[in-house]
Amino acid sequence: MKRNSGWDELLTGIFMLLAVAAIVCFFAVDGRGWFLGVGGAAVVLRIVQYVLRYIG
Repeated sequence: MKRNSGWDELLTGIFMLLAVAAIVCFFAVDGRGWFLGVGGAAVVLRIVQYVLRYIG
Protein backbone atom coordinates (compact mmCIF):
# COMPACT_ATOMS: atom_id res chain seq x y z
CA MET A 1 0.00 0.00 0.00
CA LYS A 2 1.37 3.37 -0.95
CA ARG A 3 1.11 6.54 1.04
CA ASN A 4 -1.87 8.77 0.20
CA SER A 5 -3.65 5.93 -1.58
CA GLY A 6 -7.36 5.44 -1.03
CA TRP A 7 -6.89 2.58 1.45
CA ASP A 8 -4.23 4.50 3.35
CA GLU A 9 -6.48 7.52 3.74
CA LEU A 10 -9.40 5.31 4.79
CA LEU A 11 -7.34 3.59 7.50
CA THR A 12 -6.03 6.96 8.69
CA GLY A 13 -9.59 8.29 8.95
CA ILE A 14 -10.75 5.25 10.91
CA PHE A 15 -7.74 5.59 13.21
CA MET A 16 -8.56 9.25 13.89
CA LEU A 17 -12.20 8.40 14.67
CA LEU A 18 -11.11 5.67 17.08
CA ALA A 19 -8.62 8.02 18.74
CA VAL A 20 -11.32 10.68 19.28
CA ALA A 21 -13.72 8.00 20.54
CA ALA A 22 -11.07 6.83 23.03
CA ILE A 23 -10.69 10.39 24.35
CA VAL A 24 -14.48 10.69 24.72
CA CYS A 25 -14.61 7.34 26.52
CA PHE A 26 -11.86 8.45 28.87
CA PHE A 27 -13.92 11.39 30.11
CA ALA A 28 -17.49 10.15 29.64
CA VAL A 29 -17.49 6.49 30.75
CA ASP A 30 -16.96 5.21 34.26
CA GLY A 31 -14.14 2.71 34.43
CA ARG A 32 -11.31 2.39 31.97
CA GLY A 33 -12.43 -0.71 30.04
CA TRP A 34 -13.98 1.16 27.13
CA PHE A 35 -11.09 3.58 26.93
CA LEU A 36 -8.53 0.78 26.83
CA GLY A 37 -10.53 -1.22 24.32
CA VAL A 38 -11.13 1.61 21.86
CA GLY A 39 -7.64 3.04 22.31
CA GLY A 40 -6.09 -0.39 21.87
CA ALA A 41 -8.09 -0.93 18.68
CA ALA A 42 -6.79 2.40 17.36
CA VAL A 43 -3.19 1.44 18.10
CA VAL A 44 -3.57 -2.01 16.51
CA LEU A 45 -5.14 -0.46 13.41
CA ARG A 46 -2.25 1.98 13.10
CA ILE A 47 0.34 -0.81 13.45
CA VAL A 48 -1.47 -2.83 10.77
CA GLN A 49 -1.42 0.24 8.52
CA TYR A 50 2.34 0.65 8.94
CA VAL A 51 2.93 -3.05 8.30
CA LEU A 52 0.86 -2.86 5.11
CA ARG A 53 2.88 0.17 3.99
CA TYR A 54 6.12 -1.70 4.61
CA ILE A 55 5.05 -4.90 2.86
CA GLY A 56 3.16 -3.34 -0.04
